[in-house]
Amino acid sequence: MRSTNEEDEEIEVDDDEEDEEEEEEVEEEGDIDEEIVEVEEDYNQPEEEEEEKDLFNSDDEDYAKTKAESALKPPRLPPPQSFPKRQDFHEASGGGGRFGGGRGGGRGGRFGGGDRDRYGGGGYGGGGPRHGRHHNSGGGGGGGGGGGRRFFNENLVAEMKLGAPGHNDANLRNKCPQIQEPSQLACFSRMRDGSVYMDDRGLRRFRSDILNEEGADLNEGFESFVEKKEDVDGSGFGDLLACLRKKGPPLDNIHFVTFRNNLNKILGTAYNRSDPWEMGVHKRRNTVYLFVRKTPEREQTEHQRRCCYWGYSFERLATEQPRSYSKSSNGAKRAASDDSVVDANVEFCAVIRTKIGPHRFIMGAEMDCYEQGRDGRKNFIELKTTRELDARTIDRFEREKLLKFWIQSFLAGVPRIVFGFRDDQGILVRTEMMSTKEITQRVKLKHFWEGGVCLAFADQVFCWLYGSVKENEDYLLRFLPNANRLELLRADSCPEVITKHLEELL
Repeated sequence: MRSTNEEDEEIEVDDDEEDEEEEEEVEEEGDIDEEIVEVEEDYNQPEEEEEEKDLFNSDDEDYAKTKAESALKPPRLPPPQSFPKRQDFHEASGGGGRFGGGRGGGRGGRFGGGDRDRYGGGGYGGGGPRHGRHHNSGGGGGGGGGGGRRFFNENLVAEMKLGAPGHNDANLRNKCPQIQEPSQLACFSRMRDGSVYMDDRGLRRFRSDILNEEGADLNEGFESFVEKKEDVDGSGFGDLLACLRKKGPPLDNIHFVTFRNNLNKILGTAYNRSDPWEMGVHKRRNTVYLFVRKTPEREQTEHQRRCCYWGYSFERLATEQPRSYSKSSNGAKRAASDDSVVDANVEFCAVIRTKIGPHRFIMGAEMDCYEQGRDGRKNFIELKTTRELDARTIDRFEREKLLKFWIQSFLAGVPRIVFGFRDDQGILVRTEMMSTKEITQRVKLKHFWEGGVCLAFADQVFCWLYGSVKENEDYLLRFLPNANRLELLRADSCPEVITKHLEELL
């Protein structure tokens, strides 16, 4: 798995650590195709007699001046209240189940709360008393969060309580927003020496022979593996913004600029309520910049590092040498032919425009490789490495992994994914190509998840988010799994790469 400038880094770490104990998997981010991408027929809404107002016409500035609108109305936030006195944090006798939070909650945990105001409704803990014990992190109660006490956070601007996960929420299941075909606007490549070029020289071509190969040792070259450098200053996002300044369109009608990683998190939360995440939110000139923020990670073991390498190794086996160049001393271009060392810092990123409901996005997405279509177009392919499946692991693979893969591919319009299935020693067992549309059909009969639900959930989140942020202000958006809610907090500053980008636009 790779990640371009923070783009897909978090997802790949999560998968590596999660899978190595039970079902190890290493994946790489990348996807996009320029084919028309449609939500599967199951999610398409019937055409209405009257066409709804398009918030993005050049003569329509309503979106930038008012709260966002869509078929899913943003939740109404309760009015702010004065800071409660200490004695107001009392334990109320509320009812409810394990995950609930009634009006005031039951005998709650340390971070619990009722659902009456911004100080209640969904604590950081799970449930209330279980088997006669009171858990410090829980809270009793019914409906949407933990009960008990919850401390006031003076930086809290808004919160969005989430409903039932996935298609258990009928409102989400019946409200799939319209999707615009993802289209590539520009691209950039990062080379071994760290130099960045606004072209596709770092893009590899898919080697179709890999589909008939097996037995390759993915451990080969591990000793010389160059791992991904940590992007401490957000330079990756700066490269995306620089590419937009040079080759992208004006951002006047764009509402969100981000790496795909942030969209993966939001869409995935429709079903995955166990993984916390956060991102920076910065609104400038009516455009909201979503800045990738890494959550604390455990240090990888040697075995986890090796499993991560298997993903890069499979990518090398499945692709041809990229069209990469460097300059000689006299300024002439010469081909860089050394492909013996796997360097996780070499990457190609496509800059894509798309639209979910009324929300327009420009996002950066790392691409693994491409194949040439009959019409001459480059169709991008996603490469994934995962443990061989058996009767015990296939359901989890389809419920959790295929959901992640579908989100990543669908958002960027990638039509096909190539899976390299390996054993526990890193030997390639088999290779399989699967279409993005085929994935949804595969899980449909088992009712594991629905792509339209993810899109409807994201539409709801972005309506709430865009309507909650103010011009020239900075925020932190985070998901609290145990509380089952999103929180928007005030932040102290804006990343320097965004500030520099705005100065360059003047």
